[in-house]
Amino acid sequence: MMPIKYRKDGINMSDLLTERTPPVIAAEINTIKQQTSKILLASAVEVGKRLKEAKALLPYGEWGKWLEESVSYSQRTADRMMQIFDEYGAKLLVSSEDQEMSDSSPVTNLTYTQALILLGLPEDQRDAFIAENDAGSMSKQQLQQAVYVRSQELAGKEDLQKVCAEQKDKISKLSDERDRAKKEATDNLQAVWAEQGNVLKLQRKLDVLENENAAAKHIAEIEYESKLLKLNLSIARQMPALS
Repeated sequence: MMPIKYRKDGINMSDLLTERTPPVIAAEINTIKQQTSKILLASAVEVGKRLKEAKALLPYGEWGKWLEESVSYSQRTADRMMQIFDEYGAKLLVSSEDQEMSDSSPVTNLTYTQALILLGLPEDQRDAFIAENDAGSMSKQQLQQAVYVRSQELAGKEDLQKVCAEQKDKISKLSDERDRAKKEATDNLQAVWAEQGNVLKLQRKLDVLENENAAAKHIAEIEYESKLLKLNLSIARQMPALS
């Protein structure tokens, strides 16, 4: 809106061009209120910036006293101003050469009240919400309702993501348990196979020993029979001499 121009006699120049009716006057008042609220937002950002600076310089425990005595702020008000700076300062506090870039941000169309309401949304969701809903043109009640609805949607989405994450974690744990069971079964089977191999080896050794014992017994029998045969031959040779 162009600045209101007045003649030297105090008459509003726009009055000469527009019929002065209650709706026209109300529109002008609301426009001025909106412009004032935007100025208030920019001022709040500047104040918040300086409050953070002062807080960093003050000794521990002196913050509340300094607020009350020096700027007549409660800690709640100061916290809100600093939050406004933290959330919106980077997009509103720009140098003159960056003014074109700043004007492209949806935040530049907000009033102070709108900016406060929009703190109810995560920062990464805020710009998209402002652009999608033309938040700068919404009334306080409309914006509060829209922010509430979006917050509920985000909460539901977060709950769903949480459930999905929990299910994913359960699936991962079950998969790990399955893999461990498979490994244990494989290890047990390999152990059984190894034990069977050991049994076969022992059986082979036993068979060898039994075979060796049988051979040794057979040799002993042959040796016994040989000795017995020799003895009989010796007796047979001696029999004629006796006769």
